[in-house]
Amino acid sequence: MPDSVLKNHIKNYIPLSEEELSEVLSFFDHQSYKKKETLLFTDKRCDKLFFVAKGCLQLYFIDDLGYKKTTQFALENWWLTDFLAFQNKKKSNFTIETVENSVVFSISSSKYNKLLNQFPLLEKYFRNIYETAYGAALMRLKYINSYSKEEMYFRFKEDFPEFVKRVPQYLLASFLGLTPEYLSEIKRK
Repeated sequence: MPDSVLKNHIKNYIPLSEEELSEVLSFFDHQSYKKKETLLFTDKRCDKLFFVAKGCLQLYFIDDLGYKKTTQFALENWWLTDFLAFQNKKKSNFTIETVENSVVFSISSSKYNKLLNQFPLLEKYFRNIYETAYGAALMRLKYINSYSKEEMYFRFKEDFPEFVKRVPQYLLASFLGLTPEYLSEIKRK
């Protein structure tokens, strides 16, 4: 089952034969994780790119006051890593943790480069993935900078209902720059 999720995702973007797809999948590892398991630690070298076949991941940092600040979520068919640290082979400024029990594919930096050399068409696939991720990050900035706290929550709820259903309220509040108490108050209204 997990293999077919990644295989189908790739096929949505680029044409590859079943044989090629099988070979592409051989570059990846997949693993099941329980809720609240850590896949990437802050201040550790970021050497993996993660694809969610099942479940939900969050990427966060701890601010100067010790509060967890969620910057990204990844549900099924989303990729996640500290992209800057992955690209530059540096230590991460973020932690990646499971929000739910999850099945995740991962590829190391060295295998990723070999994969792209062997299958140049995957450059197009990953370009599409990165453009989508960048667009989502821009939308989050727009939400934060354009809307009141209440509007931000309601627009997010309207645009991304699956996240609101699946992500615990305290994490959603962190992602939207709210306190869990304030988010509860907004929801009560």
